[in-house]
Amino acid sequence: MKKFITTVLLALVVSASSYAFDIKDLFGGKETTETESTSGSDNGSSGILGAIGSFVNSVTANSNFSVDDLVGTWNYTSPAVTFDSENALKNVGGAAAATAVESKLEPYYTRLGFDKTSLVVDADHNFTLKMGLLTLKGTIEKDDEGMVFSFSAFGKVSLGQVRANATKSGSTLNLTFDATKMVQLLTKVSSVLNSTALNTLTTLLNSYDGIYMGFKLKKA
Repeated sequence: MKKFITTVLLALVVSASSYAFDIKDLFGGKETTETESTSGSDNGSSGILGAIGSFVNSVTANSNFSVDDLVGTWNYTSPAVTFDSENALKNVGGAAAATAVESKLEPYYTRLGFDKTSLVVDADHNFTLKMGLLTLKGTIEKDDEGMVFSFSAFGKVSLGQVRANATKSGSTLNLTFDATKMVQLLTKVSSVLNSTALNTLTTLLNSYDGIYMGFKLKKA
């Protein structure tokens, strides 16, 4: 597996310049002056390196685990984005797209308090998800397509089910939820959230098809 990843990395580094062009096109990059181009190339290189890191993480992480493996406390490290296409994160362009969107989400996560997110799962597969001032509870199930979170407010009022993508590598968990369903859920409990930040976040998420939004978490 390590030999495979090394080969992939070499291939990505060699072709980095062509990917940088594709990434600019993807996000509507503007024409730059010579000065902007010089400074922008450094940012482009950083973006490519970040994309390569995301690509490698997606290769080494796997979804072949049970809900029992989630038992414990998981704390936020950064935003996470995946897409519903099976092939979306199997190439550096897709990884770069996810990395770019994650960087756009970060300031809104901070304003909403999502940067203080924690997930606690018990042995009976009950969970408590704290997202700043918002606390959601419910149960987790896993089927052939992935994780399903059944949410409730105050542990009593049903808020519906949201499908999640979950991959795990060691003590790191990448957990993302169907953004459309998650936004609908958050809107129901928006009284405890910054409405301006939530509206802007919703607009941003709605500009991408098939996006899943969530968190990178580390086990305590």
